[in-house]
Amino acid sequence: MVMKEISYNHFFIDKIKKYFSLNSFNKKNKKKVCVAVSGGLDSMVLINLLLDLPEIEPEVAHCNFLLRDEESNKDEFFIRNFCKKKNIKCHIKKFDTLYFSKKYKVSIQMSARKLRYDWFLELLEKYSYEYMVLGHHFDDSIETFFMNVFRGTGIKGLLGIPKKNRKFIRPLSDFNKKEILHYAKIRNIKWRVDRTNQEFKYLRNKIRLVLSRFYSFSFHKGLKKTIDFLHDENLLIEKKIEEIRKKITIEKKDNPFFWKIECKRIKKLKPLSFYLFKLFSPYGFNDINSMKRLIDAQSGKQILSKIYRIIKNRNDWVLISHKLLLENKNKIYIIHDINIKEMFLPVDIKFFLNPKKEKIKNMFFMDFDKIQFPLLLRTWRKGDFFYPLKRKGKKKLSKYYKEQKFSILEKEHIWLLINKNGYIILILGNCLDNRFKVTENTKKILGIKI
Repeated sequence: MVMKEISYNHFFIDKIKKYFSLNSFNKKNKKKVCVAVSGGLDSMVLINLLLDLPEIEPEVAHCNFLLRDEESNKDEFFIRNFCKKKNIKCHIKKFDTLYFSKKYKVSIQMSARKLRYDWFLELLEKYSYEYMVLGHHFDDSIETFFMNVFRGTGIKGLLGIPKKNRKFIRPLSDFNKKEILHYAKIRNIKWRVDRTNQEFKYLRNKIRLVLSRFYSFSFHKGLKKTIDFLHDENLLIEKKIEEIRKKITIEKKDNPFFWKIECKRIKKLKPLSFYLFKLFSPYGFNDINSMKRLIDAQSGKQILSKIYRIIKNRNDWVLISHKLLLENKNKIYIIHDINIKEMFLPVDIKFFLNPKKEKIKNMFFMDFDKIQFPLLLRTWRKGDFFYPLKRKGKKKLSKYYKEQKFSILEKEHIWLLINKNGYIILILGNCLDNRFKVTENTKKILGIKI
């Protein structure tokens, strides 16, 4: 019996070592990681396993969601006491999960997930951990598999919980609950029991309780084989999607995010609905019919997700973040005088007093005495008007932009130079206001080069 227990212990340790060796861990290069420890069976087995690996220096992060009254505080005390005995650093964070759930109108489970992962990302950045280590195992992947089946999903939703996702790793991914429980017993590992895991009101718990009736070695083996096949098939699909992404892309950059796509090539994709979902759902676009209509829509039409928007720009799509629009729309730059060398501005502007016209190209000239500082630099707003140079009367900026056939993107990224009295002096790079033009009475000329 003792020999079996020793062998089982080696089986666990060897499998964990193999996992970490595949992720660039070795004895010569000790890595500092943070382990998410709830106090339950899985996380307590995980932290004990990592303490047995000399190549890893673990620290602990514990979330107290304040959802189970005194039980939550007992979990926290249990973790603090464990870390003190093992002489490892422990990070504890209390969350008002119920308040967060009510404020943002999301479920308690989703609130806890959001709070937990946001904090984990903060810890990764603050302490420069190699990884955040989580205690998910294969049974968790099975539950996720069936949860996504009930909700409706593609192949990606059937892959379970990934073994590694950026800085988050899950070394117990290949172990099932029965194996983890057996290991905890032979190693005499103590853990806390969360009774809410038995409550039937949560979908995951319902699936867990139903699946427990069908538990068998062959059941787990068959599902694991299925998920492994799905992983391979998903890799092939992702490779094909990447090829298509390159094929339809005219231009793409990351900072700020900008993706220009050729509509003609999108239209030729078959099956269109499948490719639209795979290409654009990562940006929050799940309404396939709206995307289909946008392909043939007139220029200027757009669809929105929470973070991004797709704009029909002539014969192309442009996918950008809302953030840039909001920054431009709300940002005002104040220019106190013509000496702007030390200023950070969104466009490159240079002022010249009494310039020589023949020496400087692409410059706008105006009557310096009509300029009143401080000047403002901003984008257009509803109701803006100006007096275009060499034209009669005033014109609304919205109408002028339409006449110039500016796209919706160009409208949002053209900057205006505004006089202290609120008059538009110049549409940068485009047109001067007639009220500021150089006349025979001008004494000083101000040149502005964009």
